[in-house]
Amino acid sequence: MMDCQENEYRDQWGRCVTCQQCGPGQELSKDCGYGEGGDAYCIACPPRKYKSTWGHHRCQTCITCAVINRVQKANCTNTSNAICGDCLPRFYRKTRIGGLQDQECIPCTKQTPSSEVQCTFQLSLVKVDTHTLPPKEATLVALVGSLLVVFALAFLGLFFLYCKQIFNRHCQCGKYVY
Repeated sequence: MMDCQENEYRDQWGRCVTCQQCGPGQELSKDCGYGEGGDAYCIACPPRKYKSTWGHHRCQTCITCAVINRVQKANCTNTSNAICGDCLPRFYRKTRIGGLQDQECIPCTKQTPSSEVQCTFQLSLVKVDTHTLPPKEATLVALVGSLLVVFALAFLGLFFLYCKQIFNRHCQCGKYVY
C-alpha cells in the first residue's frame, strides 16, 4: 500500500485522492493529507483570519496594525489581510543596512538617529505646533463665553433674591408666634 502525499487522503478503495481545495475566504473543516481527512469540507474563515487564494492551506491570522504602531488603511476581511499604512505619529520604521525597513514602527526618542527622517520631521512638528484660533473663531468664543457668564450671574442673582424672599417669610412668621 502506498503512502499518500501531504495533500491527499485515502478513499474507501485505498487509493490516494487529492484533498478538496477551498476558494478565497474558506478553509477545510479539518486537516486533510497524508491519507487522512477525506470527509473534510470547506467552511468560512474564522473571524480575524483570511485566505486570498484557492488551495488546501488554512486561513491566516490578520495583521493588527496598532500592535506594530501603524495606521490601518484597510480592514481585514475573510479574503484579504488588513493593510497597514504609515507609522503612527511619533513612531518610525527603523532603516536596516541596505535600506530595508522593518514592518514594526518604534517610538521616536531624543536618541533616535537623525538619519530617521520620520522622527526629525515629526519632532519639529511637535515643537512648532501652537494652536491659535483664527480671529473670527476667537471673537465667537469670547462672545459665547461672555454670554455664559452673564446668564450665570443673572441666575445667581435671581436665586439669591428667591432665597432672601423665603428667608424673610420664615422670619416674619416667627415674629408673631410669641
